[in-house]
Amino acid sequence: MEALQVDESLPTLRAEEAVAKVFDPMKSARDKLDSLAKVLEPMGQLAQLADVFEPIKKFQDELSEIAAAFEPIKGFHSPLENLANQFAPMRAFQKQLEEVAAAFREQLEKLATAMKPATAFQEELHHLVGVFEPAKSLQLRFVELSRAFTNEADGDKA
Repeated sequence: MEALQVDESLPTLRAEEAVAKVFDPMKSARDKLDSLAKVLEPMGQLAQLADVFEPIKKFQDELSEIAAAFEPIKGFHSPLENLANQFAPMRAFQKQLEEVAAAFREQLEKLATAMKPATAFQEELHHLVGVFEPAKSLQLRFVELSRAFTNEADGDKA
């Protein structure tokens, strides 16, 4: 008669299944966390887009100098307007100065509007930082908890 062979993996499977059931409530959370990896790649691409800010900052500094140089001209506006009312040739000069100022203002407003997606993204990132704040401490605590279930013979797998 053949000796009865016992499947030794059966008790292990049952233990693993029982423990897996303990972690079932976390399956949805793990799936969501797994999907974060897919989000991180485009985030890296977004980080590459951030190099646009250095030339914009340099340009802004240069425009600050132009705006400072334009400040005395603004003080000249009222006397120039009086002259333009008295002398027709001064009207063209006054009009040109107004057009230059309006063109600068319009271009700056367009550039400010172009920055809106970046500032909205920054606000969203700030929000996400707060939402993900617990992640690091939770991760570290789970590593600590995993060590409580490590046998000395197993070594440190965590």
